[in-house]
Amino acid sequence: MAAAAELFAESGYASSSMRELAKRVGLSQALLLHYFANKEDLLVEVLNLRDASIADRLADTVDSDVASRSREVARHAADHPGLTSLYVTLSAEASDPKHPAHRYFIDHFAAARQQTREPGADVDGGLRGVSSELVTTLGIAVMDGLQIQRQYDGDVDPVAAVDAYWELVSAARSWWALPSDDNSRRRS
Repeated sequence: MAAAAELFAESGYASSSMRELAKRVGLSQALLLHYFANKEDLLVEVLNLRDASIADRLADTVDSDVASRSREVARHAADHPGLTSLYVTLSAEASDPKHPAHRYFIDHFAAARQQTREPGADVDGGLRGVSSELVTTLGIAVMDGLQIQRQYDGDVDPVAAVDAYWELVSAARSWWALPSDDNSRRRS
């Protein structure tokens, strides 16, 4: 699985071959095909491996707030550069509806929106005119954007950036929770 994830991350799904993977792991292509009927099956297993790895990381944070869970996902991305590179590459490739991972990413983003929503933030998330769904969407965009930036600059700290995002959301909520006359005095 790790070799397949590495190959997909390096070459992209479309340019990867079962023959190359078999060569990398020291198997015949026929034996590899015994375990995985085709490249699509292998891709699904690799993506499931990534999800399972993140789920394991989040197992201890189930009851924590969204900022803590987001921080753990950011740590996972930093600790697993190969899986992160694979995710970045495949998420871009899979925007094509004909790509075998297209459905996976539709489902992935729907699940991410559910997991990132804060309990009790159903109406407006405490931000005037900003829905909790938009805060969630922006949180996911921050995470995905950081993963892309880290591909180009290894010094990007996704944990610090994710923490900063949720601190900004918290500060905005606090600000907007003040009575409106307090807000206008603070702005002047």
